[in-house]
Amino acid sequence: MIRCRLSKGRLRFWLIACLVLAFWTGTSWTLAAALVTPEEMNSVRVYKKMANATVLVASAYVSAHHLTQTSGKGLGAGVLIDEQGSIVTNSHVVDGAAKITVTLHDGTRVPAELIGNDPQSDIALLHVTLPHGQHVPASLGDSDKLEIGQKVLAIGHPFGLGYAFSTGIVSGFGKLLEPKQELFQERVIQTTTPMNLGNSGGPLVDSEDRVVGINSAILMGAQNIGFAIPINNVKSIVAELRKNGRVIRPWLGIKGKFVTDEVRNLIALPLVSGLLILDVDEGSPAEAIGVRAGNLDVTIEGESWVLGGDILVAVNGEDVKSSEQYAKVMGHLKANQSIDVTFYRDGVRRTMVVTLGERPTPHGPAQHPKIEVPPLVPQMLPFTQF
Repeated sequence: MIRCRLSKGRLRFWLIACLVLAFWTGTSWTLAAALVTPEEMNSVRVYKKMANATVLVASAYVSAHHLTQTSGKGLGAGVLIDEQGSIVTNSHVVDGAAKITVTLHDGTRVPAELIGNDPQSDIALLHVTLPHGQHVPASLGDSDKLEIGQKVLAIGHPFGLGYAFSTGIVSGFGKLLEPKQELFQERVIQTTTPMNLGNSGGPLVDSEDRVVGINSAILMGAQNIGFAIPINNVKSIVAELRKNGRVIRPWLGIKGKFVTDEVRNLIALPLVSGLLILDVDEGSPAEAIGVRAGNLDVTIEGESWVLGGDILVAVNGEDVKSSEQYAKVMGHLKANQSIDVTFYRDGVRRTMVVTLGERPTPHGPAQHPKIEVPPLVPQMLPFTQF
């Protein structure tokens, strides 16, 4: 009979090996079990589908003079919205670019044509010629049905490092203010989904892999606060960009603030509820009919006001005494349309007829290396422009 004897050293080795194997197989089984929860399985499914429709957008910028500036580039994301090669991204990702290149999910790089650009909404429409292969566009959802607390997911290319996927919830709704133009914007989606430079232009998606927003901004200095443009707004903007290459908006040429009850109670002046005119744009329709801006700078409870100007109270007979009423009326107006505007001046009500112009397009930036700086999102909107 042959006896098999193991030394103590070898016996110890095999015991350790068995223990490690048992631990490893047990741990792997535990991890595998943890990764098959319905929520995680759905997140993986959403990522795999949406990643195919998400692209990297690289914008090249060339300086006007080689001695004053060097060449540079900006990076962002975009989302394929149809099988013809239409891609939606942010305006600030491509604005002023000399050349735009799109990298598809499979690594293919193709040149992109800028179809239209709308700096006010921060939306741009690109077109690429898709190579042969399967390129499935994203499904667009209904952002009007979003609820605070609803789970959302974001895909982009933070810092150009490659596809990144993050999750969060809808934490609120707000309004963006473009600081140079002082424009009153539509609502935006506020989310806790982590975003970084390079996420701009990428899709914000619900749990049913439908795009509900286009990621646009982060609040500098804050944590887990991001903003996205609702997809319902994007749909209408894209339609106008396809048709005109720009969004045509009506323009009266005034800036103002809505008079509050607190201000009326504190100021011994004939103030009524409405839009107090703080400034009138040069060459605007408002200037043509003699609308008067204020000239008395005051501070009321820490807030700056300019008193003495006309107060807009109605447009075409409809009250505009609050931001909600103002937005509703403004949404039905068109450039070159003649309207009735009713103002109060020195306590006297007067109605005038004015023909709206087309809101001037802000001048694009000089071509230079671009650092992606998202729009500011202040706590209070000091001005409303119309």
